[in-house]
Amino acid sequence: MKPILLAMQAFGPFAEREVIDFRALGEHPLFLINGATGAGKTTILDAISYALFGKTTGAERQGEQMRCHHAAVDVATEVDFIFAIGTNIYRVQRLPTQWRPKLRGEGLKEDRATATLWQITAGTEPTFDLNTDQQKLLASRKVNDVTQHVEQLIGLKADQFRQVVVLPQGKFRELLTADAGQREDIFAQLFQTHRYLLIEEQLKESARELRQQMRQHEQNLQALLDDAKVTSEQELTERLQQLRPQLSQLEQQKTSQAKAVQQLRSQLLQAQHVQKQFAQQQQLLSERDQLRNREPQINTQQQRLERAKKAQQLAADSQHLALLQQQSQELRSRTEQLQTQQQQLSESKQQVEQAYQRALQLDDDNQTLRRQLEQQRQWLPKLESLQQMATEQQQLAAKLTQDQRQLTEIDGELQQQRENNIHAQQQLDELRTALDQQTSLEAEQHQLTLWQQQRQRHEELERQQQQLRQQQQQLQQQLLAQRATTHAAEQQSQHLENRWYDQQALTLARTLESGKPCPVCGATEHPSPAHNQDEELVEHQQVIAARKTFQQEQQKQQQLEQQLSHSQNRLDLVQQQLHENGEPKAPQQLDQLRQQLAAKTSHYQQQRRQLVRLNQQISEGQQRLEQLGTKQRTLAERIHQQQLQKQTADERLRMLRQEIPEDLRSAEQLQQSMSALEHQLQQNLSRQRRATEQREQLLEQLSAVASQLDSTGQQAKNVQQQHQHVEQKFQKQLQELGFASNNDYESARLSSGEYQQLEQQIAEFKQQVTRVDSLLFELQQALDGKQAPDIDALQQQQQAAESERQRSEQDWLALRDQCIQLENVLKRVNNSKKQAEQLHKRYAVQGTLADVASGQNTQRLSLHRFVLSVLLDDVLNVASERLQQMTHGRYQLLREQTVADARSAGGLTLLVEDAYTGQQRSTKTLSGGEGFMAALALALGLSDVVQSYAGGIRLDTLFVDEGFGSLDDEALDMAINTLAELRASGRTIGIISHVRELKDRLQDRIDVIRERSGSRIVMRTQ
Repeated sequence: MKPILLAMQAFGPFAEREVIDFRALGEHPLFLINGATGAGKTTILDAISYALFGKTTGAERQGEQMRCHHAAVDVATEVDFIFAIGTNIYRVQRLPTQWRPKLRGEGLKEDRATATLWQITAGTEPTFDLNTDQQKLLASRKVNDVTQHVEQLIGLKADQFRQVVVLPQGKFRELLTADAGQREDIFAQLFQTHRYLLIEEQLKESARELRQQMRQHEQNLQALLDDAKVTSEQELTERLQQLRPQLSQLEQQKTSQAKAVQQLRSQLLQAQHVQKQFAQQQQLLSERDQLRNREPQINTQQQRLERAKKAQQLAADSQHLALLQQQSQELRSRTEQLQTQQQQLSESKQQVEQAYQRALQLDDDNQTLRRQLEQQRQWLPKLESLQQMATEQQQLAAKLTQDQRQLTEIDGELQQQRENNIHAQQQLDELRTALDQQTSLEAEQHQLTLWQQQRQRHEELERQQQQLRQQQQQLQQQLLAQRATTHAAEQQSQHLENRWYDQQALTLARTLESGKPCPVCGATEHPSPAHNQDEELVEHQQVIAARKTFQQEQQKQQQLEQQLSHSQNRLDLVQQQLHENGEPKAPQQLDQLRQQLAAKTSHYQQQRRQLVRLNQQISEGQQRLEQLGTKQRTLAERIHQQQLQKQTADERLRMLRQEIPEDLRSAEQLQQSMSALEHQLQQNLSRQRRATEQREQLLEQLSAVASQLDSTGQQAKNVQQQHQHVEQKFQKQLQELGFASNNDYESARLSSGEYQQLEQQIAEFKQQVTRVDSLLFELQQALDGKQAPDIDALQQQQQAAESERQRSEQDWLALRDQCIQLENVLKRVNNSKKQAEQLHKRYAVQGTLADVASGQNTQRLSLHRFVLSVLLDDVLNVASERLQQMTHGRYQLLREQTVADARSAGGLTLLVEDAYTGQQRSTKTLSGGEGFMAALALALGLSDVVQSYAGGIRLDTLFVDEGFGSLDDEALDMAINTLAELRASGRTIGIISHVRELKDRLQDRIDVIRERSGSRIVMRTQ
C-alpha cells in the first residue's frame, strides 16, 4: 500500500480542507512530519487509518470524536484518501456520524456515517474530481462493506495495519524496561494474542467445572447414603441381604392369612343365606293365611263378573235401540224447521222480483256516465302538463330573478377583490424591501455558535485543569510520603547488610577448634576469637528480604514519579489548549447576544411568515378574480337562455288553457268531477249486481228446502221400521240370558274400567295363591334337616382373621418399601459411581491440559507465553540484524531461555548480548540512545514479521512515531541510515517528530503549523 493523495476536512485540528500530495515527496522518499506538540502530526496517520478501516491509529477515539471544533457548522467532517496497491489505484472516502444544519428550516440533524470505495480507471490521473467514467464504484454507503473490501485489498485488518505501518516507539521503549508481567501485557498488545489467553481461561473454566461436578457427585453419593441411613455401599448391600429373607417370610404369612379370611368369609355368606331362607318361609306362611281370609270376598266378585259378562252380550242391541230413538226425534224436529223456512222464502220472492226489474232500467244511465268519465280522463294529462308548465314558468322566473341578483353581487365582489389585490401587493413590496436589509442574521447565528462552542471548550478545559492540579497535589503528597518510606527501607536494608557483614567474624569464630587450622589464615592457635556482644544475629534471609522491600518501595516511588510526570504533561497540554482556545466571552454577554439574536430571529421569522401569507393571499386573490370572472360570464349566458325559455313556455301555456273548461282547470276540480261520475256508475252497477244475486239466491234456497223436506220424510219412515225390529230382538234375548226385566239388565252392567279392575283383582289373587304355595314347597325341601345358624359368632371370627391379615400386610408393605428404597439407592449409587469414573477420566485429560496451558510446568511457561516466545524469537532474529548494523556489530537481542525466578513470566525476558564484553545482560542497562536503537530495531522487526504472517503482503509505506530526541549525532545518523536502507528497498518512510536535528537532515517534510483557528499543512521538498 502506497499513499498518493490525502484530503482532510474538519478532521482533528484541521478546520479547513487540507490536501497532502505524497507524490511531491518523490518516488520512495524518506520524509519528516514535523510540527509542535498538539499541532496534528499523528492526526495525519489517524486520517489514513480512519479512511481505510474506520478506526484511528490509537483506536482511542471514534470517527465522530474527530470533529474539529474550529470548523464551521456547515462544513462536513470527511477524509478522502487515494492509494496504490501494485499497479491498481483506489480511492476511499469516509464521513463519520455528525450533526449538520437542516436543508429546510432551522436546527441540526444527525447524518449517519457513510463510506465509499472506488477503483480509478487505469491511465487516469488520480485526483478527487473524477467522473463516473474515470472511477469504478466497488462499495458504497455501508461502512462495514467498505471496510471488508479494504481488508481484502490490503490483506491486513486495522490492528495489523497499526503494527506494520505505524511503529509506536513508546511501546517498544516500555518493552525494553518493563518487568515480567508488564512485558507480557505489552507483547500481547503488539502481537494481538489475547485469544490464547481466552483459550487458557476456557481450559481453566472447563477443568473447574469438572472439579465442581466431581465434588457434586461425591456430595450426591453421600446424600444418598445418608438418606438410606448407611455409611457405605457395603453396609447398604448387607442391609438388603438381611431384609430380603424377612420379606419372603412375611409374604408367605400374608398369603396364608388371606386364604383363611377368604374361607371364613365364604362360611359367613352361606350362613347368611340360610338365615334369609328361614325368614322368607315365615313371611310366606303369613301371606298364605291372609289369602285364605280373602276367599269369600273373591267368590262374590267372581259371581258379579259372570253377570256382567252376560249383560255385555246385550250391550250392542241396547245401544242400537237408543241410537234409533234419538235419530227419529231429530228427524221430526228437522221437518218442522224446513216447513217454516219454505213459507218464509215464498213470502220474500215477490219483493225480490220487483227490485230486479228496477235494476234492469239503469243500463241507459250507465252508458251516459261512462262517456262523460272517458272525456274527463282525456283532459287529465293535459291538465297535468298545464300545471307542470305553470310551475316551471314560476321556477324559471324565480331563477331568472336570483341569477340577476347574483350577477349584481359578483360585479361588486370583483371590484372589491381587485382593490384587495392591489393593497396586498403594496404590502408585499414593502416587506421584501425590509427583509433584504436583514441578510447578516445567518452570519450572526454562526458567530454566536462559535462563541458558545469556545465558551464550552474553555469551561471544560478549566475543569480538566482543576482536576489535574488536584491530582498533582495528591500525587506530590503521596510521592513525599513514598520517598520517606523508600529512604527508611534503604537505611534498614543497609543497616542489616552492614550488621550481617560484621557478624561474619563471629560466625567464623564459632567454627574454630583448638589445634585445627583457621580456614582464613591457617593458624592452629586462636588467641582472640570474636565474641558475641549481646546483639541479635542477622540472618542472610533478613538481608535479602530487606533489600527486596527496598526495591519494591523504590519501584513504587518510580511509578508515582512517572504518574506525576504524566499528570504534568497532561496539565501542560490542557494549559496550551486553553491558550489556543483564546479568551471566551462572558456568559452574561453570551446570554445578551443570544437574546438579541433570538429577538431578531423571531422578528425575521415573523416577517417571513407574513411574506408567505401575503404571497398566498395574492395568489388566492388572483385565483378568486379568475373564478369570479368565469362565474360572471356563465351567469350572463344563463340569464339570456332563461329569458328565451320563458317566452316559449308562456305560449304553450296559453294554448293548453283554451282546450280545458275553466271550471275544470285545476287538478282538484277535475278529480272531484271524475270521482263523482265513477261513484254514481259504481252505485248503479252495485244495485244491479245485488238485485240479480238476491233473486238467484232466493230461487236456489226454495229448491233446496223442498228437496230437504222430501229426504227428511223418507229417513223418518226408515228409522221407525228399524226401531220396531231391534226392539223385538232385544226383548227375546233378555229372557234367554235370565234377566227378568230391563232394570235387572241395567243393574248387572259394569263400565269398562270396573270390569277390567274386577277381572284383574281376581287374577292377581289366584297368582298370589299359586306363588306362595310354590315358594313354600321349595323352601321346605331346601331347609329340610337344617337349623338356624349363629351369624354373630361367624362375623367375630371373620373380623379377627381380617385384622390379623391387615397387620401382616402392613408389615410386609413397610418391609417391601424399605427394600425398594434401598435397591433404588443402590442403583443410583452405582450410576453415580459410573458418572464419577467418567468425570475422573475427563479431568485426567482436561485438568492436565489446563495445568500445562496455565504454566504449571517446570518451565513456568503458559500457552500464551509460549506463543509470545515463538513470535518474539522471529521478531528478535530480524531485529538483531538491524541492531547490529546500527551499533557496528556490538549488540544483538536475545530471549532468556531459563527461568531465574519462579514468580516471573517464563520465556519472555529480553537480554542484549554485548560483543565487546562477550556477556549477556538486561536490556534495562542500555543507555537512552542505545535503548532507542534497540526499540527501533524491535519495531522494524515486528513490521516485517507481521507482514510475513499476513501472507507475504508487502506494504510500501512505514511511519515511525517519535523517539529520536534521545539520540546523539552518531546514533541519529545510524538510525536515519537504517531507515534510508529501507527506502532504498522501495519503501516510503515517514518520521513523525519535532526534533530540530531531523529538520536539518531531512529536506523533504510535511510541516503541520498550529494556529488559533486550526492547523494547516505546508509541503516542503528539495
